[in-house]
Amino acid sequence: MFPNAELLNMSVDQQRYLLDWWNITESAKSIVRRLVSLVSELRLHPESSHADGMILFYRAVSEVSYGYAGTRGCIRRAFNDEYSESLRRNITMCHGFASKFSVDTKVLLERVAKQITGPNALELIHRIREVLKENDVMLHEMEIKAHAFYEKASH
Repeated sequence: MFPNAELLNMSVDQQRYLLDWWNITESAKSIVRRLVSLVSELRLHPESSHADGMILFYRAVSEVSYGYAGTRGCIRRAFNDEYSESLRRNITMCHGFASKFSVDTKVLLERVAKQITGPNALELIHRIREVLKENDVMLHEMEIKAHAFYEKASH
């Protein structure tokens, strides 16, 4: 609980919209797991481990994962009678981390990809690009759910 946080009440509709947002973040967990796994494999692969920017790329993917996890954690707290303005801001920030670092991840992937020539590592790059496309779809869905929740909260 945030110190000195005044708790807010959620309507039944707000709770439903927040649950929808939660469900989409839960659906995204498998995508994030695959992304982190593939990037970890790429980072350790002898054909790509030398690539300039690999650590930044790996870090950006970690931040995407943290953004999703933070959003889920905040939503869970909102359902446990901790819903406050501070928690609302925290949900928004965590949600934003996933989106912003997804953009960074794509930029850094292309930087790393230019330095890789091995066929196995290039296959990993291709698979990461595909997972990032799936992630974009999830982020778009999360954005829709977040807007629905906040729109309901402002009424």
